Amino acid sequence: MGTKTVLVNPPLWNAYAPHLAVPLLLGDLRARGHEATAYDLSIECIDWMLSAATLQELREKAAARPPADLEDEWARQRGLLVAPSAIRGIEEAKARLRSLDTLHEPTAFHWARRTVRDALWLISGAFSHCDFDLVSNTSAYSAESTVQVLAASGDPEGNPYRWAFDRMLDLDLFRDPAVGVVGVSMSADTQLIAGVTFLTMLREMRPDIHVVLGGNYATRLVDRWQHRHALFDYVDTVVTGEGEGALAAVIDGLDIGTTAGADFRETIPGAVWDGGGILLRTPRRSADISASVKPAYDALPLGKYLAPGPILPVFASRSCPWECAFCSIPFASNSFRQRPAAAVAEEMDLLRADHGSHYFMFVDEIMSLRTLRNIGEALVPAADVFWYGETRFAGGLDDELARLLHHSGCRRMNFGLESTSQRVLDLMRKGTRIEDGHRNINAMLKAGVPIHLFVIHGFPGETREEAAHTVQFAEAVRRLSIERYGVAHTTWGGSPFVLDVHSPIGTRPQEFGVHIESPDPGDDLSLSRNYRTDAGLSQQDTLAVAKDAAGSDDDTTVWFRAAGDPMAREIEEFTFLRACVQAPPPEAPSVPLFNWPPPEPDALLRIAPGVTFTRVPWTATETDSEPAIALYNSAQDRFLQLNWKGDATWQELNGLSTHEMVAWLADRECHCLGSDPAATASLLLRHGFLGPV
Repeated sequence: MGTKTVLVNPPLWNAYAPHLAVPLLLGDLRARGHEATAYDLSIECIDWMLSAATLQELREKAAARPPADLEDEWARQRGLLVAPSAIRGIEEAKARLRSLDTLHEPTAFHWARRTVRDALWLISGAFSHCDFDLVSNTSAYSAESTVQVLAASGDPEGNPYRWAFDRMLDLDLFRDPAVGVVGVSMSADTQLIAGVTFLTMLREMRPDIHVVLGGNYATRLVDRWQHRHALFDYVDTVVTGEGEGALAAVIDGLDIGTTAGADFRETIPGAVWDGGGILLRTPRRSADISASVKPAYDALPLGKYLAPGPILPVFASRSCPWECAFCSIPFASNSFRQRPAAAVAEEMDLLRADHGSHYFMFVDEIMSLRTLRNIGEALVPAADVFWYGETRFAGGLDDELARLLHHSGCRRMNFGLESTSQRVLDLMRKGTRIEDGHRNINAMLKAGVPIHLFVIHGFPGETREEAAHTVQFAEAVRRLSIERYGVAHTTWGGSPFVLDVHSPIGTRPQEFGVHIESPDPGDDLSLSRNYRTDAGLSQQDTLAVAKDAAGSDDDTTVWFRAAGDPMAREIEEFTFLRACVQAPPPEAPSVPLFNWPPPEPDALLRIAPGVTFTRVPWTATETDSEPAIALYNSAQDRFLQLNWKGDATWQELNGLSTHEMVAWLADRECHCLGSDPAATASLLLRHGFLGPV
């Protein structure tokens, strides 16, 4: 067996910054004398998918594939509509998103984001029932079912990751006979299908490699299994909890081999393996993070992440000392510990020198007041880095501490608001006081630090009125930030309550007036549960409240039947960077109209450059279907859907006068959602699909 280890981060993880787990483990292995490297398959795959050559191949795939149903057909046609603009602009769009200068250029930024959106729509349209974006994605296969996950791993037509891996996976890296161990970090359920797909291919290619699986999601998933699972066809050892030291122990054990018939894994902290159909386990152990080594980012393609910087993850503490009812963090990350602040500051200084980046994110589950003060004091002497992290409301976060944080480079702080109702916070066992929240918010904004508020809609027992008040409060804080303090980058975001099986409410539901429903037997991988409540909002009500609170995307320019814009809302990395470089928040692009003054009746018209069109079905059945045409004006990002009878083509409108166009539309019964020919002509003119010669 080879002596080299390859650490892999499968898709889908953050496209805007690297994940800490793999560089941290890579640094740990190297410090212990092991030869190792890393392969961020997530960003490598995303970057490859978002390339002109790949998008052209996907365009051909989308054009050739049969639709599964009407909804799938509309998604396919949408991808074909935007394909030319996506292919033409994707390389420049990525370059712009990777440049700090773009943050000061709203037009360039919006164009880049829109081009990436078009590319994501094209990727989605190439696969049946696929919704591919940079946060999470779905396909025809469910990540909650073992049967479906395994089926997806071998299906390049239905699983975009298998299709991509067949074409872009660095096979030479894994065929290298020096490689004896591959470690796969699975931190979120968004990585499951892609991760198993990779493991399937790796096992076929190199059955001799010892595969180690770890990560937060893998820990939570494997914890519920007592008997052998099909995943162990592809994985030899699972390391639950923390990987520092444990992964090195696996490699050392493989080098030494077994002695006296004992399995080397019996001495590895948190190890899980198949013991003749029964899973064998060893207790987890907390790593000594005071001796943590510098993350090894040198093995990652830092220039490929879709945000400038790069923004490098670091950590000052691990786990969380609180036990909020909705949270499973303490389950998967052992006891709460803190690193010496001086060591963290020194590490950040070294990383800045190594990689030329002044931007950092603390990925601590929670930065306690002590952590914040110590880190702030340690960073102030340098004062040449910017950072952000997450904390909770507390009485000690006053004006003096807020000023220290700003002086140390803090340019964003996330808070778990969850609810403005003290009654609901107490139900959550949050341990925070809303009056402390008021003081903390004002202190941070007064110091010039933008904040972000996390909101949970519909925790069991919460009423609709309480949920509505929280939304009103969050909106008021955003206005307060701008109008009173001149801090432009404060944000908030809400999500519906999800019952995690590893959270206190999941393990002790009766204490919270919750009745957990049995999952579908086919959804054997699901770590969330449907539930009923004794009081307050139902689970269905919670989803409705969250949808209402999120609002709808700006659809004033869209008539085409399509899903929401996957790039519509700015992500936290860009908000943080804007605050660092003092760039203004992005403004919604204006909606120019082109019909005033209207052209003369005899003025000749032409189709605007860059307008694409495609014929699409109008209904789900062939017997009563009415042809339709979908148009896309890439220059103005306008969609228009027209009922369109007969064999006429869009190009026939070239060279007609305004008067002739109205007659042409009437003769062919061409209209937009029942509008008369004159109104349809006005839409075409107003939104730039046609213009005077």
